[in-house]
Amino acid sequence: MLWEYDLPPERIAEWPVEPRHNARLLIYQPARTLHEDIFLNLDRHLPENTLLLYNDSQVVFARLRQGRREVLLTEPVAGGWHLPSGQIWQGLYRPGRFWRKGGTLTWEKPPVRLTIQAAAHPELSLAFRLEWEPAAWPLVQVLNEVGEVPLPPYIRRAASEADKTRYQTVYAHTPGSIAAPTAGLHFTEAVFARLTEKGIRRLPITLHVGAGTFLPLRSENPFAHEMHAETFSVRAETLTALRTHTGPIVCVGTTTCRTVESLYWLGAYRLWQGAFPTEVPPFCWRELEAPPPLTDALDALGSDPIHSRTRLYILPGYPFALTQGLITNFHQPRSTLIGLVQAFIGEEAIRAVYTYALEHGFRFLSYGDTSLLWRKAF
Repeated sequence: MLWEYDLPPERIAEWPVEPRHNARLLIYQPARTLHEDIFLNLDRHLPENTLLLYNDSQVVFARLRQGRREVLLTEPVAGGWHLPSGQIWQGLYRPGRFWRKGGTLTWEKPPVRLTIQAAAHPELSLAFRLEWEPAAWPLVQVLNEVGEVPLPPYIRRAASEADKTRYQTVYAHTPGSIAAPTAGLHFTEAVFARLTEKGIRRLPITLHVGAGTFLPLRSENPFAHEMHAETFSVRAETLTALRTHTGPIVCVGTTTCRTVESLYWLGAYRLWQGAFPTEVPPFCWRELEAPPPLTDALDALGSDPIHSRTRLYILPGYPFALTQGLITNFHQPRSTLIGLVQAFIGEEAIRAVYTYALEHGFRFLSYGDTSLLWRKAF
């Protein structure tokens, strides 16, 4: 069973701190005392030869709402964020009765006019047809005009204009996520300047965060939870750095960690089967016999950019291949995210970290404070 704890509602951050880098930072290293700082001073807690990897996915304003009626677009059935009008999407919706009866809503903000209609689909309980003008505009551009920031459900307020920038990382580049990679929300140009001055290298990956990030564990057996697939891309420069870097690799957030670890398994499957799988399976680390050495798996990735999907499910017992350090916020009980953190530092350590955070007034979840966790002391 994944670790559980009581999270008082008042400890969930409804708003972010300003400026971003004033968020509190809790530092954990094995066999050392927990200590804290503010995120602005991150450079003080990273060795000079650190490779810092971050997720540059951009949040799409995928929540469409009129009063109590709303849809959160989650995954295309026939379409995509960058394609023109005439698409079919899956989504989270309410109220169910309105949409199951074929409900239709229209949003108008000249020159944009968007209509969503619930539609039957042979393989889904419900799908949504989207039509808009100007028809040539990509969907992401239309949503920038009429959509709302998809704040997570535990934030009990309406999205504000400020959230359009504050619920994005400052380095967000590629639209495609319906939730922010929140560990990166604390970075500012001032933080980057200090990292650069220390000589710390940083490089992007891209993983588009999907609806699965909101789904809690509903089974007593965490291995029975279904992980949703998410698309990711990794540039050739980042792949080269992973092959040649000799210092610690620190991932900004669980999304970055899952992507980086997925690369090892892509290489392992290519060595085993002679080709990349269509997606990284959730339990490849339990099913693939005799996984290859890290250097062989990374070499098998080749020199071209990687574009793939992952369902990698990291639970206690997972053998981390690449990640030595993890920057991550404080997560919900009974979530896959806290399961990953427990896998990373162990049950005793995660209890110590979360007990300290709760007793010392840290703010939790997406807009909350953060931590720097190490698998070994540096």
